[in-house]
Amino acid sequence: MERTLVVLHGSVPLAAVQSLISQQGIAADQADVTTDPSSSTGTSGYARAVCVGSKADPVLLGAVAKLLKPGAKALLQLHGGSEADASSALLLSGFADCQASTSGGVVTVSAHLPDFAVGSKDSIKLKPKPTAAAADTSSSSKKAWLLAGDDLGDDDGGELLDDDELLTEEDRQRPAAAAKQDDCELGPGGARKACKNCSCGRAEAEAAGVKVTLTQEMLDNPQSACGSCSLGDAFRCAGCPYRGLPAFEAGKKIELTSDFLTADA
Repeated sequence: MERTLVVLHGSVPLAAVQSLISQQGIAADQADVTTDPSSSTGTSGYARAVCVGSKADPVLLGAVAKLLKPGAKALLQLHGGSEADASSALLLSGFADCQASTSGGVVTVSAHLPDFAVGSKDSIKLKPKPTAAAADTSSSSKKAWLLAGDDLGDDDGGELLDDDELLTEEDRQRPAAAAKQDDCELGPGGARKACKNCSCGRAEAEAAGVKVTLTQEMLDNPQSACGSCSLGDAFRCAGCPYRGLPAFEAGKKIELTSDFLTADA
């Protein structure tokens, strides 16, 4: 015979408790009444629980849930509080499908436990691995879509093109090497010439027919008539003798190591 757990919590009118038990059709010999469900360690497996109290207590309801069997029903009646508080307390205690109503200031909520017990387990059915025969069939179906070089012959109305035929004679020519950058002015015929107020030495080199090289005097008293030599390599022309040196101030000695002007062995 299925038994019912009756839990009393807080200050509750005795007449209200007797009326609720009578309405639920619970016989006296089928009910166990307690005020502390956590102390009922030796009894469990109740099919139904009726809780009457003045406020919703999740801890109390959690102890009640441990004494019920899976799928057991629960009825909570509060003489004070709200439907939201009562439903929330039941949900936090493990109950589901809460149905709340209020009549005469009394909140009544019905719920039930899930159909599985706490700690229950079940095996997971995994998809079986394909057999060797199935794998061969799958491999064959993939190979069926591979095309050979002669699959698109004239008989099928298609034609394969040779990649080399798409190249023109201009495409086959080797590109010309980029000319060395020289930012001096262009003279007649496109030849480079010394700039006006040249300070890089190109003018002297053109006049003497020799290449201007960096001297100690140019390091001791550097000058820049064009204003670009002192700014650094990014602003110097290709023939500037100061190329490779750090930026400097005109008239201020450029400090270098003692072997800077010595040719490499």
